[in-house]
Amino acid sequence: MRSESIPTRGWSPSDFHLRMSRAEIGSYLGMKLETVSRTFSAFQQHGLLEVDKRHIRIADMERLTLALDMRAH
Repeated sequence: MRSESIPTRGWSPSDFHLRMSRAEIGSYLGMKLETVSRTFSAFQQHGLLEVDKRHIRIADMERLTLALDMRAH
């Protein structure tokens, strides 16, 4: 589910409570816990996300989308 479709369900497109731990996210994506944590930290340092344990707020959706597109290629 993309965040753009979330408002139609009455949820915020930019605020999330992650139900999975970082270790579970890493396992699901085939990544190490350290990689997941470093990615969250890097995105936070660049002002793309605000992270507080399992609460995530997308601070700059446009730049986050660009960063993810660049990582995919």
